[in-house]
Parts: sequence; structure tokens; C-alpha cells
Amino acid sequence: MRELQKRYQRGRIPFTACQADPRFSYCLYVPSCHLEQRQAEAPLLVVVHGSGRTAEGFRDAFIEFAEEHGCVVLAPLFPRGAVSADEPDGYKLQPPLGYRYDQVLLSIIEEVAAEYRTAREFYLYGFSGGAQFAHRFAYLHPGRLKAVSIHAPGQICLPHNIGPFFDVSNMEMLRNVRVHMAVGCEDTHSIQPEMPDNQGRSRRTLLLELCEAWEQQGIGVELDEVPGIAHDGFALLPAGQRFFARLLLPDGSGEQYQANADY
Repeated sequence: MRELQKRYQRGRIPFTACQADPRFSYCLYVPSCHLEQRQAEAPLLVVVHGSGRTAEGFRDAFIEFAEEHGCVVLAPLFPRGAVSADEPDGYKLQPPLGYRYDQVLLSIIEEVAAEYRTAREFYLYGFSGGAQFAHRFAYLHPGRLKAVSIHAPGQICLPHNIGPFFDVSNMEMLRNVRVHMAVGCEDTHSIQPEMPDNQGRSRRTLLLELCEAWEQQGIGVELDEVPGIAHDGFALLPAGQRFFARLLLPDGSGEQYQANADY
């Protein structure tokens, strides 16, 4: 009966507790075409919220995209205080690693794959705090990613600083992952300006630094600097959606990327 119920669930799926750790939950959007093509695994797009925890809002922002491209959208929720009251930012995977939030996401993906027949290799998007999670997850599990879109992180982890918290040998696999980065041209507010060595260290500066560092490692990066946008995840979404849309074409190749298209 449970499998029969799942078979006919589509559209907005409400927040569901992670069975491996019920302190965490997730919501989904299942496009109507997946109901009609149950024999095939649906592509999976994971969207990770920022510090504001607007998981459902980001899920909803991808609904039209999901219907057009036939992908299931998964938005995990990493609540403040789930692991420790004094660790609101632990989910961002800042080293040294505490609780393994990356493993929580992998557990959720296994649950979703079993119940909704989705792929276990997935597309990953993150904004701000979610972008911190996304680029560090890429260091940890590049083999699970088809592509990653990293938007305006407030802190970054550069390749020469990843050990011993991340496996340096994963860098070779990361070169096979399609990578997109985006930031608003007006996202220039200095992060923690009270720190003497942080003058001019805005999210835009940090993202460009991460982009350069990854390219020096042989990782191809497709970069969008969006005019007129400050730190606004929903305003940056069209850049990420264009990137993913090309990869979700039937042959998976897409057209030649044009940075800052249509801006």
C-alpha cells in the first residue's frame, strides 16, 4: 500500500523527516511527467538553503524548472540547534568537521531514491550558506555529483587548505564535475569588516578567489557575475537554472556556455 501511495504522489511533497536522523527533514517537488515515466529514474536536483533556512521557498522557485526539465527537486532543511544550540552554522561543513551533515544529505537521497525512483548521482545548488555546503560537499563527494552551482558563499575553502579535513585525492574526480559559480556585481559588502585582514573581502571577492583557485587545479568553472544584484539568492537563480537546463538536455551536453548571458 505504501509503495502504491508513493507512486501517485507528485507536485509539492511536504516536509518529511529523515528516517536516518529525524532531527532533519526535506521537502520535494515531483514533476507530473515522472508519474508517467515511472520506469526511468528521474534526474535529482538538490537545492541547499542559506542561513535563513528558506528551504521551501527555494524548492518552490524551481517548480517551473522541474516541470520543464523533468527533474525532481529536493530541498533539505538543516534547522538551527538540531545538533548543538551553539552551532548554527555547522551544516556549512566548515572544517574541522563536526557532525557529518554531508552524510545526512546522502541518507536523505537514499530515501528519496528508494521511494520516488530518482538518480543517486545528482545536481547540487547552494546559495550563501548553502554555497559553503555545496563547494565543501564537492571536495568530499565529487563522485556523487553531476554538476554543482555555487552562489555567493560568505566563506570559502581553498584547495591548498582542504587537508586533513577533506581527501586531497578527490581533486582528480572533481575535475570531471561540471561547475558553475555566480555572484551579484553589487555583493560587495565586506564580510566581518572588523577583522584587520578582511578589508574588501566581500562575497564577490571570495567567489572570484575560489573560481581562480579551482581553475588553477584544472577544474573548469563557468562564471556569472550578475549586474545590479547584491546578496539576493532568488535574483541569482536564473543564472543557475540556465546552467542546469543545458545539462538536462537529452544528450546532456548543452550548448556552448556564454557567461553573463541575457544580462
